[in-house]
Amino acid sequence: MQTKDRVVRWFIKNIIVPKREIIDKPGFIITTFTEHDTTTFLREIFLPEKLFEMIENKIVEKYGNQGKQVLYSAGKKFGYLYSSMSNFPTVNNHSQKDLEEFLYGLVRYMEVTFSKQATHEANFDEKTFSISFKDYVICPHNGHGYIMTDGGSVGIWSYLVQDKKVEGIQTECQGRGNSQCVVKCWPKKKFGEKNDKIFQEVNLPEYKFDTMYKSLNKIQPTKYTTMSMKKLLDAKFFKYEEGNFFYKKNRFFGSESHILYILENEIVKLENGEKLLFDICYEFGRILQKNSESTDYEKFIMDFFSGVGFGESIFVEHDPPKIVTIFYPWSVYSEQSKYIIFRGILSGFVSEAMGKDIHFNNYKITIRDSLSLTIKPD
Repeated sequence: MQTKDRVVRWFIKNIIVPKREIIDKPGFIITTFTEHDTTTFLREIFLPEKLFEMIENKIVEKYGNQGKQVLYSAGKKFGYLYSSMSNFPTVNNHSQKDLEEFLYGLVRYMEVTFSKQATHEANFDEKTFSISFKDYVICPHNGHGYIMTDGGSVGIWSYLVQDKKVEGIQTECQGRGNSQCVVKCWPKKKFGEKNDKIFQEVNLPEYKFDTMYKSLNKIQPTKYTTMSMKKLLDAKFFKYEEGNFFYKKNRFFGSESHILYILENEIVKLENGEKLLFDICYEFGRILQKNSESTDYEKFIMDFFSGVGFGESIFVEHDPPKIVTIFYPWSVYSEQSKYIIFRGILSGFVSEAMGKDIHFNNYKITIRDSLSLTIKPD
């Protein structure tokens, strides 16, 4: 690694990341940054890598290329929306020099938060971009990576060059036996004979950070839990190593909370996709409960899901269980969401803990000064 890369990597890891991440507030994880006198904050959640591996594996296994397309679409849409919310510079409003400097810093940031090493090449005139990763999230374990690797990368690049027709493909992957993961993002015609193997998604959402997002996701005091990610780290419940977070040797990664909404929106388009997504998350919830070895599952749910940023979850009834989650991350998709991923995980967790089959199929949301989600069995 070049000296400049090492210095910038150290600076981002030790100076930029700690100041940007607010992890000491129960129920909330916030990324905040200031650009041109404008302060933006994004509501983040820490997500289990294992869950995304399972989702990709099961969706590809059942639906083949149709499933790959849906996962890729979700990733690209999220990358584009995340870029717009973050107010990333584009070719329409910044010089090429500014864009190159921004991209250099962004790749270094990705390097210290999602992988161990990253290199890139970009040509803004040709709209071509390639990036290689070592030990990036998800794909080294399953050989897929359509959500965060292929889709997420090209979504960001599409926004920077303001061309929704730019597409991406992972040409190498550690999960397929290569030494690194390589993504190429080009205008589709530049892929030549590989053109027919490229997935496409041009219906990309754009959303600017606004007063609604700020108001409904703002940090508020919790009443029933005091657990934050910082406290989980201090208690050695979570471990932090080289920019990565681990729980019981399982890696977690931070992401702006729209990822869950967008992933759900895309997967439900598949025939029986809603049921399969719920079942996958149910299975993961059971695994999570077994790994936790917790005898007080209600307290574990309150502390764990608060610490990873889902708000404050409270059991208001016990048999059958009824859970209210206050300060759940709000999105422009909140009112149409079915909260499949969250309901599935908690269904599996509580089922394993109680020794009976619990499906939180009944849900209701309330939006006042925040979003509250109530779930219970039918």
